[in-house]
Amino acid sequence: MKTVSVIVDLPTKQTNQPFTYLIPQDLIDFDLLGHRVRVPFGKRDLMGFVVAVQDISHSDYDLKEIHSIIDEKPLLNKEMLALSDWLARYVFSYRIQVIQAMLPNAFKAKYLKGLKIVGELPDDIKKQFFLDKDEINFLPEQYDTRQLQVLNQLISQGKIVQTTTIAKKNRAKTVKVLSNALSEHQLTNLLDDKGHRAAQKKLLAFLQQHTDDHFQTKELAEILDISPASLTTAEKKGWLTAKQMPVTRNPVHAISVAKSQAIALNPDQEKVFQRVAQAIDSQKQETFLLEGITGSGKTEVYLQLIEKTIAKGRSAILLVPEIALTPQMIRRVKARFSDAVALIHSGLSDGQRLDQWEEIRQGQIEIVIGTRSAIFAPLDNIGLIIIDEEHESNYKQEDNPRYHARDVALWRARFHGAVTLLGSATPSLESRARAQRGLFTLLHMDHRAVSGAMLPTVSIVDMREVWQKEHADSDFSPDLLDAVKQRLATKEQTILLLNRRGYSSFVMCRNCGYVPHCPNCNLSLTLHMDSHSLKCHYCGYETAIPTKCPVCGSSQIRYVGSGTEKIEAKLQALIPNVRIARLDQDTTRKKGSLEKILRDFGQQKYDVLLGTQMVAKGLDFPEVTLVGVLNADTGLNLPDYRSGEKTFDLLTQVAGRSGRSGKSGQVIIQTFNPDNYAIQYAAKQDYEGFYKKEMSLRHLADYSPYFYTLQIAVDGPDQFMASQAIDAVADFIKGRLAQQTIMLGPTPKAIAKLRNRYYFQIILKYKKDENLERTLTDLQSVFSDRLPHDIYLSIDRDPVSFI
Repeated sequence: MKTVSVIVDLPTKQTNQPFTYLIPQDLIDFDLLGHRVRVPFGKRDLMGFVVAVQDISHSDYDLKEIHSIIDEKPLLNKEMLALSDWLARYVFSYRIQVIQAMLPNAFKAKYLKGLKIVGELPDDIKKQFFLDKDEINFLPEQYDTRQLQVLNQLISQGKIVQTTTIAKKNRAKTVKVLSNALSEHQLTNLLDDKGHRAAQKKLLAFLQQHTDDHFQTKELAEILDISPASLTTAEKKGWLTAKQMPVTRNPVHAISVAKSQAIALNPDQEKVFQRVAQAIDSQKQETFLLEGITGSGKTEVYLQLIEKTIAKGRSAILLVPEIALTPQMIRRVKARFSDAVALIHSGLSDGQRLDQWEEIRQGQIEIVIGTRSAIFAPLDNIGLIIIDEEHESNYKQEDNPRYHARDVALWRARFHGAVTLLGSATPSLESRARAQRGLFTLLHMDHRAVSGAMLPTVSIVDMREVWQKEHADSDFSPDLLDAVKQRLATKEQTILLLNRRGYSSFVMCRNCGYVPHCPNCNLSLTLHMDSHSLKCHYCGYETAIPTKCPVCGSSQIRYVGSGTEKIEAKLQALIPNVRIARLDQDTTRKKGSLEKILRDFGQQKYDVLLGTQMVAKGLDFPEVTLVGVLNADTGLNLPDYRSGEKTFDLLTQVAGRSGRSGKSGQVIIQTFNPDNYAIQYAAKQDYEGFYKKEMSLRHLADYSPYFYTLQIAVDGPDQFMASQAIDAVADFIKGRLAQQTIMLGPTPKAIAKLRNRYYFQIILKYKKDENLERTLTDLQSVFSDRLPHDIYLSIDRDPVSFI
């Protein structure tokens, strides 16, 4: 008998395995591999994915048949099925969670509950509840207690049953279009009739030239410069036929840019291009690490390598770490490659992502650009995968499935025999160490691409001295303030980095030191002046700004620290005529707002771009000749062994935004730790020096890249039970690990309480442990069964943050 193995849409450890179903006779000749199907599971129907098809001679179980297929075409090809299997095991996730991460949200099942009559019911019950139908949708909140009691009694009597319907969300968007409904003879007669108005004559003449074309009402009205009402009249007269037509929601099509051509490469760029192009020609899997200083022209090399790949009949993926980087990058790519491009990131609507996914699957797209999730784009015959700013932690997903886009890229490159190019001015220590060991091929670009352009001059301002001289809180040193004023005088632009959003870090009672904390997370609340409230950036809790201290009753409530809102207001007060654009999560929530701010800044409608980490990465504005870092210390003393690396990366990257067009650039770094090695090396823009220093520190502390790291975390609503659970985890794994594996903890996490849950962790450091995979698999499948239902266990391979 012919059967299928199905992964059902239920992310639990009990269902994290394929279930076997019979193929019904009407689907026996249908290739079901990769399809979404409806299957019976217990007393309900579930959606599932067919991951294997097989013939078996007999079964020890009474197998059920699948009910139906959901889509005409399979959603998962053989590559995606193999990838989901490997990735689920590699990141210790449920396979259904991996599959869902690979697909647009529109493919997630929507389950509708219903009630169906299966026995005899009194007429009044039929009329009251079922409106004389045999089956209805069932929403419990629409019924009162007495009505629910009646329905439950009918269910227990077997007269009605509960049903589950799986609704399709992935429907194509359609729009109303108008087309000619008249014959050539009718058109001629109508045009000869002198009684028609000018608008009607204009329409008839147009229809005579476009007999087979379709137009939306607004589009046709604009072309003819007539009112939509005239078209409605024509439709009523039978001149026009209306119908619904599918429309593709691809945001790239709406971008208007002039066509661009490849530019001549400088010697550094040419050397890199030739070496990678050679690998593309050979169609063998190879990984390159491109270490190119800021402004060295990495993007132009990317574009010419993509062009080379497409000329070979293959496709390409280009990843960027932040949505903020996509507007500039997508414009450059579209200018070079027109509409054979798709854009994928979380800021798009479900419909936009769905339509582009369909375009990619149908082979209409050659290049995919996007953030982390774009690595799952269903391209065929991939020849090149580029990860720009490869050091960025955004490429790692923080919740299940906890994958790193770099790991997925390398897997797909092996599958397709493709080239992977990792690019950065500040490569991650892990990638740089792999290149040093010969696992990656190391390439360098040490000069800026624009002729005459040099790296900016960088100065460090010791804010301890500034504070002593000013005798007051000050966010702007005199050096930085003077430099901003100079740029205003020369009509040049400035970027200011503040690694914090909101108006001020927190509020504090100056009398007793009380700081308002989130009741759910035990973290200080952030002040937001736009809403006159205190907010928790983790769980969303919000409360009014206190006027009196709830502890001592004092009215001495003051703002402590500086956020983007407060800096904006202060700079505006210091330089009244300055035009400031603020770029942070608060100002970019609205769809399209990010693109507008960057576009307006690029058109010099603003003098200063003030923002959080978004302004530090990949932006290219020719008139920016000054970068100011207001608080370089943020992040230096966090409980994370990567804090030095992250600080160096951020400062080096933001410094690289200055002086990119040939004009001399300046960078001013304000800090209370001017002697810190990360700040010193960033000021010199000396990656090699920082790499050697940081590697020596990592070696002394047995951290990555000398050791692999793995985090096991437990969380729960009860602190004592969560603490007991992490102790039990430690006891379970301790005797199973290799002697050389180092176990740190158990300890509370750096943020020990979040959203009313308590967090504990164990960190494992290892080089080679043959028992590790088996131990962690048993921990996830066997041990986790012993945990209380509200205690959760998670495993994070190579975590990018320990906070």
